[in-house]
Amino acid sequence: MINYFLTFSLQKNKPITIIYLSNDGKVSQRKVLVKKIGHDKMIAYCFLRHHIRTFTLNNVLSADHTAKSTAV
Repeated sequence: MINYFLTFSLQKNKPITIIYLSNDGKVSQRKVLVKKIGHDKMIAYCFLRHHIRTFTLNNVLSADHTAKSTAV
């Protein structure tokens, strides 16, 4: 199911939200825009870091559509 959301982001040019486990064991929630998917890594724009980043696919714990904020 994670691959579905990664491919969706890549093909539709839409951001998604991932839960990511860093190599040092820290878990974070990231809003990303996938630019390229490789065999074991992906390249994506990370809205948290405001930069293009490389993510290890095995460290992506979950992925989903980014929730739209609602104005009140």
